[in-house]
Amino acid sequence: MQTLLGFILAMSVTMVLIPVLMRWAAPMRIVDIPDARKVHAGLVPRVGGIAMVAGILLALLFWGASTRPMQALWVCIATLLAFGVWDDRKTLAAGPKFAGQALAALIAIAWGGVSIVSVTATERMPLPVWIGIPLAFLFLVGGTNAFNLADGLDGLAGGMATLCLCGTALLAYTVGNTAVGGAAVVMVGALVGFLRFNTHPARVFMGDGGSQVLGFSAALLALVLTQDPQIPLSTALPLLLLGMPIIDTLMVMTERLLARQSPFRADRRHIHYRLLEIGFEHWEAVSILYLLQGCLLVAAWFMRYDSDLIVGSSFVAYSMLVVVSIRLAQHLAFRVRDLPPDPRAQPAPGSSSLRPARLSLQGFGGLMLGAALGTFALWVLVAGAQPSREVRLLAVSLAGFLSLGLILRWRRAGAGWTDKVALYSCAALAIFLSKHSFPGASDLQGGQGGHLLLMECILYPMLALSIVLCIRSSGDRHFKITPLDILVLLVVVTVPNLPDAIAGVRSLGWTIAELVLLSYALEALTQAAGQHWRWLSGAAAAFLIGLALHPGV
Repeated sequence: MQTLLGFILAMSVTMVLIPVLMRWAAPMRIVDIPDARKVHAGLVPRVGGIAMVAGILLALLFWGASTRPMQALWVCIATLLAFGVWDDRKTLAAGPKFAGQALAALIAIAWGGVSIVSVTATERMPLPVWIGIPLAFLFLVGGTNAFNLADGLDGLAGGMATLCLCGTALLAYTVGNTAVGGAAVVMVGALVGFLRFNTHPARVFMGDGGSQVLGFSAALLALVLTQDPQIPLSTALPLLLLGMPIIDTLMVMTERLLARQSPFRADRRHIHYRLLEIGFEHWEAVSILYLLQGCLLVAAWFMRYDSDLIVGSSFVAYSMLVVVSIRLAQHLAFRVRDLPPDPRAQPAPGSSSLRPARLSLQGFGGLMLGAALGTFALWVLVAGAQPSREVRLLAVSLAGFLSLGLILRWRRAGAGWTDKVALYSCAALAIFLSKHSFPGASDLQGGQGGHLLLMECILYPMLALSIVLCIRSSGDRHFKITPLDILVLLVVVTVPNLPDAIAGVRSLGWTIAELVLLSYALEALTQAAGQHWRWLSGAAAAFLIGLALHPGV
């Protein structure tokens, strides 16, 4: 329960802060200026990393850092954010950037005790300190730069980090390391909140502050997990967990050195740029890299107890397969399609004869969404777990916040970010009460368990169908399938179905998937409601008031 609350807190804080920080990005000069190497047009705020770090640090503080590595991680994240924001504002040279990364790595090693103390052959073999500490330093700094360099397309670095952290969390909970697992889940929550603003075309970038924090955190958590002497995991698993960013970085730096150029010189040699040159669209290139990283995570699961030689050889073979395939496609001038000159060009509006059908279909999808969400909210009020005093106080606060927004924005044409935050909070509370029971509440595994399963079997397919109808019928395509949706599907399909996964991991994975599905449904319903958004906000306020008046425990 605490881990789920940490996920929700990190996601909510990130989603609330991003719209606020976007307004201050230009005055603070934290914006990304397009150039010949980049694929976006116009100034884009680079404040996503600040919002994510705020959510992560707050959630980690709430969750509690009980071990030295987790305490050191808190300080390292703050340090990397400071240097990253400085870089986003001033465009630092390689020296100051490396100094910040080196400082964070030294904090993790000296304070957190992070080191590579052993390798796995047929059994654990200890390494001397004079070898283990430099290797740990190189991996932490290398992982930080790998994600920093991978941040080249909308949603790419965030999605890669999500997959890496999901794999780390799955392995951690499977072997009983809740400290690493909880920290990884918290970071995934912040990433889910960020990626909704970062999928193509991105409204906000994470900036160096975000990419460096994510790369460092993923590397540190992978090391802490696999170097635990009490856990028989292969010590080479971090290569698979951070696989595609590492492959891309090694390939690019090797080519630059062979061309007698600086390995830190920015260019378009990265895999994601080459996929665009082959003819893939922006979202297709990102989705392909998600799938490639997903394959590595599945491999990490099945080889988690193998020797480092087997894991390392598999990583090298996979790397060669990816690199050779990309190079061969370029050598043969292979093209998937001829893309239009401007990949961000908006599609031409549909003919007037199709607009009534679109509106009708979208209205039907909106009605289905409203009916499904209303039924679920009513079920939670009637048959869900009895809310505690803290939950009822939270419901009162959110209801007041939503009501105030309704009063102040009554004449506005559409729902604002305050209304959406309250709606997402309602979804989180509904999922929470449907999954957890408090002392004195009915046993959800008993009589209500069957009702919950029946509700899920009916509700979630109905929600999914309604979202598809809203997406397909949206004339302006404001809400559409993105790489984030593919990322979520990849995690949802893979994690719960891996053999030998513990029940707690499966339960957490499905709960997060349900939360994301409800969030998508609310976003689609908000778009479908249009000028009738007040009814939606009023219904959410009524649900919150119902929770507040519920006879709790």
